[in-house]
Amino acid sequence: MKITLEADVNAPGKARAHVTSQLITSRPPAGVLADKVVLIASELVTNAVQAGARSIDVDIRTAAGRLDLVVTDDAAGWPTPTSAALEDTAGRGLSIVEQLADAWDVAPRDSGKVVTASWFSDSDERESADF
Repeated sequence: MKITLEADVNAPGKARAHVTSQLITSRPPAGVLADKVVLIASELVTNAVQAGARSIDVDIRTAAGRLDLVVTDDAAGWPTPTSAALEDTAGRGLSIVEQLADAWDVAPRDSGKVVTASWFSDSDERESADF
């Protein structure tokens, strides 16, 4: 189920609540940890707010052995991972996404972009990662 959020300081918290609720009812694939999905939802929504989005859609999609977190925004710019220094107070969000999701992707839209973070049951990446 998709939710549309106004892109303000409350959006990340609303996204976390929505994703938590959806994960309770949709039952993620085996091995997918809800805390990771919720954290990434918060990071992606925060990025959209900081990029100047006006509206953000958050959707959870499940299929056999797969969960996709889809965040769509109308902000300009393109999400690019950066290397944050120890003393930096920002710049780690996409690194967190890379570490906690099995895969992630960005696709352009006429206005903005769609960022999808995915997890798979019995994933080779998950088996080799330190969770």
